Amino acid sequence: MSFTAQQVHDHIRDLVILSRNLETNFVSLDSIDEFGASSLIFVAEPFKDIENRFANSLGPAVLVTTEKVADLVRDESVALIVVKNVRLALALCKQKFADYDKADLEWPSIHPSAVIHDTARIGGGVRIGPNSVIGKGVEIGDNVQIRANCVIEHGAYIGADSVVHNMVNIGYECVIGERVIIRPGVIIGNEGFGFAQDHDRCYHRIPHTGIVHIADDVQIGSNSNIDRATYGVTRIARGVKIDALCHIAHNVRIDEDALFVAQCGVAGSSNVGKRAILSGQTGVLDHKTIVDDAILVHRCGVTADVLEPGMWAGTPPKPFKDYVKDVNLAKKVSRLEKQLKALKAGQVDKTDE
Repeated sequence: MSFTAQQVHDHIRDLVILSRNLETNFVSLDSIDEFGASSLIFVAEPFKDIENRFANSLGPAVLVTTEKVADLVRDESVALIVVKNVRLALALCKQKFADYDKADLEWPSIHPSAVIHDTARIGGGVRIGPNSVIGKGVEIGDNVQIRANCVIEHGAYIGADSVVHNMVNIGYECVIGERVIIRPGVIIGNEGFGFAQDHDRCYHRIPHTGIVHIADDVQIGSNSNIDRATYGVTRIARGVKIDALCHIAHNVRIDEDALFVAQCGVAGSSNVGKRAILSGQTGVLDHKTIVDDAILVHRCGVTADVLEPGMWAGTPPKPFKDYVKDVNLAKKVSRLEKQLKALKAGQVDKTDE
């Protein structure tokens, strides 16, 4: 791999403030701790000995950084690209120049062991890995990558440039948008958890006949589960990012650019707003609403609607400042209780004397 600083500049043009030496080549993207003379690195803040290292021509080939750091780089041979947002530049450049090789070129484009129904429509540039099964009437867009041991059930649709990693199951008639990344072990469109109880308190399964619709640019982490709707649609909007081991139940609606950290669970028919962030192990009861721009932290338990943006914590959820006050108050009460016990113990000792 060999690219030029000019290619980096052009790829992140909207972020660039100033640049120099754009004809410089680099061969790898590396960290600030392990870079070499042919590296492209990203530095948001000055690090130890940065002036000495760069002054002694030990710098990387290309440096993407801030104006604050750029002023410390006296080595004129280093290609500099000064940007507004180093972390965003890192994300965009790694996607372009150093992403995982999803093409899996050790196999033929369609592996001989794959089972593909005659009625399936397969776009150009599609790759299908070993032992994957593509059902009746499935439609797969251009440049989709389906890796080993996947099952795409009848009538499902997968949009262009999406990547379906190994051991994924996409249920019948579910819809996956473009540029969606589905990590290993994900199940989309399995039947939700719905039962009716009779007079003997025995449970009877309620068939779920809806679908899951996942819009463009969504990512779903390993071993997560998104249930099909009882009726209608379980809907994941554009840009949603779901971490590993999350469960989205039937008829949930998640709006654009929401973020779910590992082990979150959202029960049936709840609604999560735009740009909401659910930190690790957040739990949401059924039929609850979380407003746009809410941030749920400290294993928040959503037993009541969250109707104001901002940071929330606790069960039921409360504004973070109130939650912290309650936690501090509980600590004070605990300390007072210990002091009271100590005083009582001292009085008992004096009585014994």
